[in-house]
Amino acid sequence: MTPQDLVTTLLQANGERGRQLLQAHVPVFSQVALDRLVDLLKNEADHSWNTDAQQSFTLSGYLLFIGDLTHNKFYHALGLMTRGDALRRMDCDQEALPFFDAAGEEFLALSDEVGWAKTRIGRISACLQLNRTTEALRDAAAAREIFIRHDKLQRAGQMDASAAIVYFERGEYDAALRCFDRAIETYQLHGDDVDVNIARARANKALTLAAMGRFREAVALHEQARAIFAEHGEREEISMAREELNIADIYAAQGHYSKALLLYDQSRTHFQKHNMSTAAAEVALQMCVCLTRLNRTRDAYELAEEAVTFFRSMPGQGDSLARALMHQATVTTMERKFDEADELLQEASDLLIAGGFVRLAALARLRRADLYFADQQWEASMREAQHVADVFADQEDLPNLARATLLQARLAEIIKDSRTAHYLCEQALDIAQGQELLDLQYACYDLLGQLCEQAGKLDEAAAYYERAMRGIDDVQSRLVLDERTSFLEDKGGIYQRAMLLALRRGLIDQALIYVEKAKSRVLGDYLRNNIDIRVRANDTADENFLENLARLREEQAWFSSIVYETENEANLSDTAIMRIRAIGPVRAQQEMHKRERRIEQLLEQLQLRTVGDVVARARPDWTNSIMTSLRPRLEPRVLMLEYYLADQDIYIFQLTRDHIEVAHVPGGAAKLERLISLWRANLEVAAQAGNSPDQALDFNGILENGLGLLKRLYQMLLQPVEQALISCEHLIIVPYGMLHYVPFHCLFDGKRFMVERLYISYLPAASILDICRQRAERMRAKGLQLQQAVVMGSSDGGRLPFAVQEARRVAQQLGTRCAINEEATTALLWKAGAQAPIVHIAAHGLFRLDAPNFSHIKLADRVLSAIEVFNLDLSSCTLLTLSACETGRAVIGGVDEVIGLGRGFLYAGAASLLPTLWKVDDASSAELMEMFYRALLSGYPKISALSGAQRAFLAITRASGSPHRLHPYFWGAFHLIGDPGKL
Repeated sequence: MTPQDLVTTLLQANGERGRQLLQAHVPVFSQVALDRLVDLLKNEADHSWNTDAQQSFTLSGYLLFIGDLTHNKFYHALGLMTRGDALRRMDCDQEALPFFDAAGEEFLALSDEVGWAKTRIGRISACLQLNRTTEALRDAAAAREIFIRHDKLQRAGQMDASAAIVYFERGEYDAALRCFDRAIETYQLHGDDVDVNIARARANKALTLAAMGRFREAVALHEQARAIFAEHGEREEISMAREELNIADIYAAQGHYSKALLLYDQSRTHFQKHNMSTAAAEVALQMCVCLTRLNRTRDAYELAEEAVTFFRSMPGQGDSLARALMHQATVTTMERKFDEADELLQEASDLLIAGGFVRLAALARLRRADLYFADQQWEASMREAQHVADVFADQEDLPNLARATLLQARLAEIIKDSRTAHYLCEQALDIAQGQELLDLQYACYDLLGQLCEQAGKLDEAAAYYERAMRGIDDVQSRLVLDERTSFLEDKGGIYQRAMLLALRRGLIDQALIYVEKAKSRVLGDYLRNNIDIRVRANDTADENFLENLARLREEQAWFSSIVYETENEANLSDTAIMRIRAIGPVRAQQEMHKRERRIEQLLEQLQLRTVGDVVARARPDWTNSIMTSLRPRLEPRVLMLEYYLADQDIYIFQLTRDHIEVAHVPGGAAKLERLISLWRANLEVAAQAGNSPDQALDFNGILENGLGLLKRLYQMLLQPVEQALISCEHLIIVPYGMLHYVPFHCLFDGKRFMVERLYISYLPAASILDICRQRAERMRAKGLQLQQAVVMGSSDGGRLPFAVQEARRVAQQLGTRCAINEEATTALLWKAGAQAPIVHIAAHGLFRLDAPNFSHIKLADRVLSAIEVFNLDLSSCTLLTLSACETGRAVIGGVDEVIGLGRGFLYAGAASLLPTLWKVDDASSAELMEMFYRALLSGYPKISALSGAQRAFLAITRASGSPHRLHPYFWGAFHLIGDPGKL
């Protein structure tokens, strides 16, 4: 048996069997064969460090056994050193030290000082973990001298790098940089085959530069190192993953969160591939930083919680456990669970102080300062902030120094020490600008604006607010889709302060521009900049993602059907009932939510991979188009009302082509919220009565109550601008916040519904009107081929018989084929939607308040959810009608981002949408749609056709002796969003 054959056999054997094999073969091996055997075992032990430390431990035992069998002290010393390395990799650093010391003594007994110096390599790492840094530096200096004397330059460079790492951990960054530079010089003197060593030294030097806030230099070095590791392929894949992690950390610190999350995900995948669970958990901790700054608290808490559980089970990971606890504390502070956050931070601090981790301990105290600030414990917060600011200054940790200084400035502002607050804020801003810390920059500008406004320096305050908003734009322009929405959730105060200050200065135009900056930013930016976020497979990895995504969608649909069909059990088949009872709606809902979370995560990862470095840099003056291009294009008798809610007040901006005014309704927000809640309750009761056999009787009181609520809403929202309505024919409503749920066309002035007075259409933001108009104009110029329209009707198992009738009638009017029931599929929409000038879907719809991305329309093959609609191509669609329940309802995220089906269809290319605000009566919807399409095909604009159909419905109802059908439940759910013009 050759040495290689024996090693191969040993790798498959247990320890006892391995010793038997060695007992049998070692005595017959020649000295050359023995040397070869020992060399092979040592290499295998070293290669097993990261993947199987226990294997490395076992192999070290074989080396010791060979040393005993052959009475070879060199082999035995080598085995002792290998045992120490294995223990170190098993996080048994204290236990490893005696083996390194014994190995060193045996090498010295052999007069092998180079061998002794080699034992210092592992010993330095063990000492560092045990916070015995003085010993580590002493060993590094002694070993380096020996390596230099014996012309072992590569090893000497390794000692310089080890010493540098010790200095880094001690917070002595300048000394660390000097050692890294000396290591690189020494490696270069060695000559060949040192590119990987140089790459590692550069990577570690970059970490030091990043800790000092010198981010540009750090990224450049990390990129150089990553490129070298990539050249070496799978052998250095883990090193490349670490560089991706390091670069991601810098991007996260600078506010480039999408780029950071992409690199974190790649790095974590590499670590998981190599079964490096600890490293993967460390990456998860770093991801928490991005997620909390994106206000994705649930995701951040879950990752941190997983990490806490993992590190509690791993000995010797006190610092990592403490970091995980700090991330949990950050989230619980954001959620105002202060007692829980305090307990988490106390445990983290205890761990860090016991382990001697000075920098991390300071970070824990900074988190505690943030906690006290959020809990309004000003003195305690100031005490902690002052302490950590001094520590960070001593350590030259500029990013955290800037955060501590900004917190001190906020505290000074609270106690009315404006001069100190201004000085500290300027200091924090100076650091943030130098380190390109985008999230700190806009926060500093915002505080400086508030300080100037308090001092009566209104022009300076306005300039600072403008810079703050540009800073927010800079950060969110680098994010993908829902990351943008969550990021903006806590930024509304900045826009509000800027808007109110503009009004205070008499600048109504500027105030409206600030309102627009806050509205539907995600959708607007994507449409303005033509960013393609459709999911597609660019490589094999993406194909695997898509396969996984398809599986998750199927599972989500399965569990969703159990959750929501339970409500209609009387109409289900025996098989469906058995399925529901076997799993149960409670468990099904839990499983459905798991799939939905995973689907959102996968789509985000795919967007990051396919979009890459998304920078949707809108022109700084894009909102000025409201004044320069939008207003002049408004027709003479068109009035646009844009609403804004600031604290408890309502502001109504009135735009015509000639002028702009603003009305102020003080203290109206609380009353408005109450009225909207009562209106939603009235609609629910109306829907129940609408499904009863005796509608007229059951509607007693419902109509009267509804009209009363609609009149009170009219008095609050439209009566303040009644004078402007007198000369208006077409009213464009741009809602804000809860006003997205108000059917303005149904408001009642005491005599008539508003739709009987005016044509009323809607926009999520005023700036989107031009986009929708331009789409419609392009489609008209191209020429509409109505026979290519897509019309689908699904009765949902017979529960919506009028939906099929409606679809057939619309298809007949358009002169196109109608897809009914089993033919009404998402596959058809994907195939034919790109050429369809009109898409009409009459089917069952479901609005998900708990998960708006999974609001959906139920078609024959599966449901079409809001999160999927972004992938559709509707570039030829001038009108998309969603004749299904609640297809126009949405959740408001970000500052004023409308999240629901409508957002996806606008992104997909539709020029205008005709969705519903509530559950519709399918019989009256069919009647209404027939009248709408008749008028539309006769040449009327879309808004005229819709308003005409609703007016006709009301006129017929008044003449029919069925006054209960005057309730908007029967006719008012449909509303037009986008382009109001002709086909």
